[in-house]
Parts: sequence; C-alpha cells; structure tokens
Amino acid sequence: MQAYGGDRYQIGTIALGLILVKIILLFVLAWNSLFVMDEFGQLGYAKYLFRELFDTIQPSKAAGSTAFFKLAHLVGWDATSILLVGRIQTALLGCAIVAMVYACARALGEDRVRALSIVLVLLCFSNFMERVFRTIAEPLAVFFAVAALLVVVRAHALSARHILAAGVLSGLAFLATQKSVYFNVALGLGLVTDATMMRRYSTGLARGACLVLGWTLSILVYCFVFGGSNPVPIAESLVFGPIEVATRGGVEYGGLRHMVLQTLLRNVVLYVFCFSGMALSLMRFRQLEERNRIALIFSIVITVLVFIHDQPWPYVFIMALPFMSLWSLAPLDRIVANTRHFRIASVALVTAVVLSFVSNIVYLRFNNAAQLELVARAESLLAPGDRYFDGIGMLPNRSEPSTLWLDRHYVLATLRQGDRSEAYEVFSKSPPKMILWSYRTEYIYPVIAPLIRNSYVTVAPNLRIAGRRLYLDEQEVFDVPFSGVYGLYSATGTPLRGAVDIDGTVFDPPVHLSSGPKAVTLRMGSGEALLLPQGSYAGRFKHGSDNLSMFANAYD
Repeated sequence: MQAYGGDRYQIGTIALGLILVKIILLFVLAWNSLFVMDEFGQLGYAKYLFRELFDTIQPSKAAGSTAFFKLAHLVGWDATSILLVGRIQTALLGCAIVAMVYACARALGEDRVRALSIVLVLLCFSNFMERVFRTIAEPLAVFFAVAALLVVVRAHALSARHILAAGVLSGLAFLATQKSVYFNVALGLGLVTDATMMRRYSTGLARGACLVLGWTLSILVYCFVFGGSNPVPIAESLVFGPIEVATRGGVEYGGLRHMVLQTLLRNVVLYVFCFSGMALSLMRFRQLEERNRIALIFSIVITVLVFIHDQPWPYVFIMALPFMSLWSLAPLDRIVANTRHFRIASVALVTAVVLSFVSNIVYLRFNNAAQLELVARAESLLAPGDRYFDGIGMLPNRSEPSTLWLDRHYVLATLRQGDRSEAYEVFSKSPPKMILWSYRTEYIYPVIAPLIRNSYVTVAPNLRIAGRRLYLDEQEVFDVPFSGVYGLYSATGTPLRGAVDIDGTVFDPPVHLSSGPKAVTLRMGSGEALLLPQGSYAGRFKHGSDNLSMFANAYD
C-alpha cells in the first residue's frame, strides 16, 4: 500500500501524541460520564457470582463479564468505588483493544505511522470513546474478538493450532455476551470463504471444524465451571436467555433505528473513509494476501450484522468499529496520485479528528455527580444486611429482594400484570428497607402505590425509607412493611425523644413494631418527626425533590 505523503516521522509523532491525549480523555470520560442504567445491573451481578447467579440474572445470560467485573468488587471498598473501579477496569480493557488494533494493522502490512493513524481513526469515533469504558459486556467481548482476529492475521502460516486458539478466544467473546455470535459467524465466514474462493475446499472445512472445536472447548469449560456435575442448565441458559431477548426485539422502545442515524451523522467522515475503504479493498480481493482477505471478510460481515441488529443501542457499534477502522486509509491510497483530491480528503479527515476532541469534551456535560451522590447517600443509610429496591441495581454491594430489571419490557409487563407482577410481590412479601426512586419506579407507581403509600417516607431526593412522617397530635396510618425496632428521628436524621400513640397505647420509642397497618400519633416532642427503623441517620437526610431526569441524555 502506498504512503500518503508528508513528513512521515512528523505525522507519526503527531498521531502518537493525539492518541495519548485520547487515552487520557478516555479515562476522564470513564470517571465522569453519566452512568447508563445497564451499567449498574451488569456490574452488580458480580455479587451473585457462584451464589445462585443463574437463578438471579434476568433473563439468563452468559456470566463471562460477571466474572470480569468481580475484580471491581474485590478492589472497591464501597458502592461508589466499585462503580468507578469498574469503569477504570473497562477503560483499561479499551486500551488493550486499541493496542491489539495497532498490532492487527501491523500484521496486515501497515507500517508504524499508518498503524498509528488507524488507531487514531478508531479513537475519533464518538461511540468508541463514549461507550468502550462502560461496565457492560460488550467491551470484554470486543477484547476477545480482536484477540481472535489478531491470532489469525499474525500467523505466518495459518495452521490448525492458530485457528483452534482463535476459536477459544471467539468462544470467550461469546461467554461475555451472546451477541458475540456475530463475531463467531464473521470469523468463520472469513476463514472458510477465503479458502473456498481460492478453491481450497478441504482447507475451508478443516478451518471451520477447528474454529468450532475451539469455540466448543470454551463453552464446555464454562458449563462445568459454573455447573459442576450438572452443566446442562448452564448450557441451556446460553441458548434460551438470548432467544428471549432476540425474539422480543426493540419494538417496545418505539424502534431504535434512529441510533444508527445518530452515529452515522456524528461520524460521517470517518464512516465514509471506513466504508469506502472496505469497498475498495473488496474490489481487489484476489490481489490481497490471505490474512488481509480473512480480515476484510470478517470486518464486512461484523459491520453488516451490527448495523442490521434490531436493538442498535450506541454501545453495540463498538463491536464493529475496531475492525472497520483497519481499512480507513485505503481511500487515501486510491487517490494519492491526484493531488487535489488527496488534499481534500486529508483536510476532511483532519477536520474529523479535530472535531472529535471537541465532541469528547462537550460530552463531559453529561456527568455522573448526581448519580454517585445518590449511590453514596443510599449506601450510608443501609446496613450491610439491609435490602433495597430500584429495578436497576444501583448499589452493587447491597442485596435486593428481587433483581427485577425495569426496562421498558418489564415496566409494561408490571403495568399489565398489576397485583400479579413481580414488583407487587416484592413489596407484599419481602419489602425492602429502602427504595431508590427513578423514572422507572415512577412508571410502575400505579401498581405498587397501595403497598408503599403509607409504608415509606421520602428522606432525600430519590430516596424512600420504610417509615412514616408524623405531626404532633395528628393521627397517621403507618402500614409497617416489616417487623423491627423503630425510633423517632428529626428531618436531618438525628434521634429524637418523644412519645408515640400506637393503636391506643403510648410508647417511648424505640419500640418494636410488627408488620401491618397501625394508627400512629406523635404525642410528645417536636412538632414533626420521622418514625423509622432504628439506625444511624444523622446528617444523611436532605431536602429536595426527586430528580427524575438523572438518566436523561444517557444515549445522546
């Protein structure tokens, strides 16, 4: 491939410098960016690892990413630190992906400067910079998929051993998220189609068999590790969980195709270079080296599968971007002889790179300060054994009575099922001490209202605790959600002395209350008090209204 002109040493130095700035920005974004609801759930599932994990996650999923995020639980010391350590952990994974893309580019014949330029193009995609650090399964899957391709393209003479290793890595990607079947299909088609087009049919069959064998080995080990002597249920969870999600589709969200348009418009120049680069390379397919042909087929197939996926959330695109970027410089090679066209294309590409830095900085306006404040406050109000409910798992180190996932599907199901729903069952049979309120709990309020209206009291924005607000000599109904010792507290959480009339009997709290409705009247003390489960609350309450827009712009 031809050079694209200019002082190559200077271009390489600039590219490396810009990459380093991008890496710094990646960690800044990881630390500060708004959390998407999925991040809490997928990171939090690690607390169930080897402890009824497959009875807990809804729907059943591969647990590879859960095992990966267990490290954040081991390193972190509280809920906030676990969330941030998870982000940094995944950002480091993103750096590893970037390094392997560089290695792939070098293996495909690119020199150092061009390989650095390809990496820079990848880092300029807004979806990559804004999603690759998320505590979700996709970054881990991409890591293994890029590693699988790297094993193939670095082999001097592609052998069964290399393909078997690639199959194992491809299987590990599948165990991170079953969406990685896309990687498996893309790599398989790359290996088999290349051999078939070269009329080496037996080679194609052998490659396919080795790849499937490697993939199967990963699956078998996984099933026995998590299933022990009974691996069949674990294997079933790898099949039937994804089928449930796939058949459901994205219709309940009103369709998600606008996300495709969003990423195309934000990265139009970069997509033009990548798409045209793949097309131009395909036109000279037979002139390419074997490893380039395999990588090209892999890149085209994964790109098509990702873009036609019926739930194209923004983070899904990171499954294609590393492979698309490998071909981003091919258009420059085609027009290098035409000075005018080459200059226009170069200016367009440089402009896209500059604008990507602006986009990264602007994206920081969607920060996670309010989310982390809520997490820290909620954790401070819960003892290690206390349970909470929010439908999204915001506290990765605290237990929930149910891991009901309140996405659009389950919100609609809850509204449809009413008192037969899982949410209703939670509050009627195993009520939590605390509720973290968001727009999703607001959606299902009509269903759970009878069970929480007289049982929980707001003590801070987005936080409700089992209890009742009492006013001097005014009778209130307190439907005690669970039996225990209850005391009187001020609006700031400091303990209060006073007398409380409960069903006609006056007590000097703390007092043990059984579950069920009670007629409660504050008889002595200040004019207002909170009757709450006994605990340490001083300075942890806060006045203010719920922030139902805490997750707004998460996919912008």
